[in-house]
Order: sequence, then structure tokens, then C-alpha cells
Amino acid sequence: MSKPNEPAQAALDSANLSRIRNAQAEAAAQNEVNNTAKNKLRGTYAQTQAQGLHNEAAKLALDLVEGGDEAIDEFCEKVRKAGVYVGYLGKVLSPRQFELFGMAGVGPTPEDERAKLEGRAAGFRLDSEPGSKETDNPYEIGSLKGQAWLSAFRDARSERDHVLSMPAPATEGEKGGASDAEEGKA
Repeated sequence: MSKPNEPAQAALDSANLSRIRNAQAEAAAQNEVNNTAKNKLRGTYAQTQAQGLHNEAAKLALDLVEGGDEAIDEFCEKVRKAGVYVGYLGKVLSPRQFELFGMAGVGPTPEDERAKLEGRAAGFRLDSEPGSKETDNPYEIGSLKGQAWLSAFRDARSERDHVLSMPAPATEGEKGGASDAEEGKA
């Protein structure tokens, strides 16, 4: 649960996914022997984990997005098959487990809702990433979808900027007397 004036966990996670994607791109662009880029990526992972992001799930999500619809479909099929095989092994899955991705019983997303989701995702991208600008709206600006995208983009950008302006959380090794004293005041 977030404290007053702190961003929601979803906002932190969205901004942190962009941080990881950016650090991964920098590390990939560097020569393999360049430990600076690797150390920066490790530091990014430590920071995002300290803010509550499940790094392994984040890496998987980034890989799936990079792989496109085919990779996402393949992953969903793998999870579906695993559920069947678990049943073959005598374990009955609960409805909650079947709804793993929150998609059970849900039809296609309405176009304006999809535009909102796309706009929100674009709003959380770092400025150096493709698709991170207001002008990257894929919809006609005067249309319902264009307005939904733009509104969600601006809301997410505001949340992202707030998250990025926050001081980095101290990792386990950095916690010391000063932060312990501050925790006692709260």
C-alpha cells in the first residue's frame, strides 16, 4: 500500500520497466567486456527490485514484447498446456489459477480502451525510447481513440515524471544509520 503523495505500485512498475529496457539496451550496445554497462544494469535491477518490481517477471515481459504477438501467443499456449499437464498429474487448478492473466471470460478489448492502454504504456517510456513522444500517437488526434490515447499518455507521463524524480531507494548494502533514524520518525 502506498503512502500519501507516493505513486501507485503500477506507476512505479511501469517506469521501472522502462528503466530496465533502457539499461538492457545500453548494456547490449556496449562491448561485452565493458563492465560499466553491466554494473549499471545490475544496479537498475537492484533499484527496481527495491521498489517492488519482480525483476524475473519484468525480464520475461520485456522479452515477450520484443518477440511480438507470436512470442506472447507461444507463452500463453505454454502456460495453458502446463495447466492441462498439472491436471494430468492429479492437481485441479482453481478458477483463480485459470485466470492467471486476468483474461478468463473477457472478450476483446474495446478500441478506445485499447488506445488508453497503448497511450499509458507510451507515457511511461523513457524519452530516449521510440514511441515515447506525444506526437507518436498512432490514432487521428481528433478521434475518440486519439483522445483516449493522448489523455492516457499525459496521465502516465505525469506519473512517470513523479516516479523518476524520486530519490533512488537505498539497497540493502547502502542502508545505514541515517535511514534507520528516519524510519524511526515515521
